[in-house]
Amino acid sequence: MLDQLDRAERLTIALTAVFAVTLGLPLQTESAIVWIVWGAAMVLLSGAALVLVNRSDSPADETAD
Repeated sequence: MLDQLDRAERLTIALTAVFAVTLGLPLQTESAIVWIVWGAAMVLLSGAALVLVNRSDSPADETAD
């Protein structure tokens, strides 16, 4: 099944898995600081993934417009 997915779809699945697995730490500690650090880390991780996917687009896509 994973071999049928493109790179962006596999990255989305990986991000979802990381999000779900790491969510356990803030839930268990119930500390506001841990929640803030976890949230900031998830924003940075998802932002990096968006940049990675957008930069991997071929230049031919941009000239078609």
